[in-house]
Amino acid sequence: MSQAPTHLQGLMDEDAPPTIHTSSLTPELCEAALNLTIDFQRQKQSVANAAIMKHPITVGTIVSIIAAVSYWKLGWIYKRGGFALIKDSLEEVVGVVVLCTMVISTLLTVITRPTDVIKQRADRIVDESKPVFGVDLKEFAASRSKKFSQETASKADNTKVVIYRDTPIAVISLIDIPEMTNDEKFVTRITGAGVRKVYWKSGIIEDLIDFAVSRSGQLNNSKAPKILVLFEVLSTDAELKKVLIAKKFQKIESRPINDSKLLKLFGVHYEIYGLPLNVTKLSELELIDGKVGSTGSKRKT
Repeated sequence: MSQAPTHLQGLMDEDAPPTIHTSSLTPELCEAALNLTIDFQRQKQSVANAAIMKHPITVGTIVSIIAAVSYWKLGWIYKRGGFALIKDSLEEVVGVVVLCTMVISTLLTVITRPTDVIKQRADRIVDESKPVFGVDLKEFAASRSKKFSQETASKADNTKVVIYRDTPIAVISLIDIPEMTNDEKFVTRITGAGVRKVYWKSGIIEDLIDFAVSRSGQLNNSKAPKILVLFEVLSTDAELKKVLIAKKFQKIESRPINDSKLLKLFGVHYEIYGLPLNVTKLSELELIDGKVGSTGSKRKT
């Protein structure tokens, strides 16, 4: 089945009408939803690497390396007559620069290598899409029929894709968590999200989170008096955490990415944020205040 183009990096079709709308997951949108979700998670590895490189431990180590190598190779210059002799020792200076560059490059490669687990986790979604989207994307995309089972159609409705100029640019996916749900509390989790980088500050991610909250209320269908919406983020993802906090999400707990002591040393781990909601009337939720978002959808207040 023909798939909608994603255009993660390239330019959009300027001839397409400048309209923006949303759609539930359809067979045609499977590839776009998958690519947006994977790309968004891969970006988080870059964010984690940047945080590690700017960490005080890293900066301090680099400064120490430069100081030690410089003293080792150029200390004699200072002892013999000061830095006036540097002009006559350019070869030594170049050697110091090259050596420092090699050592620092090796250091940064070693300390950021453990973040590869973030990329590996993202890549696994290709073969393990059901835990993220609620349906197996390969099977769903291969289906030529629009008449899905009620269960499949409902799960497809848990994913929302934002389309601009006929191109998918953002996605969010939600699943319910039966093992955490009881008579008093209905629990859902945002399992996948993705926004094309150029649209990150447009407000689309806020709209998608609003959808996830609203959809949680629909899935609960007033059965439980309380709803909890969960979202797992990287500790280094300051921008996404800022959005969640603005949406009244609260940090619930932290958990390690794996057994890497380096990641623990640099404070790179997963954080679980949750938004507790009260069902005050039939199918109505206490939602946070918000303005009309970039997709044009009005948020409840």
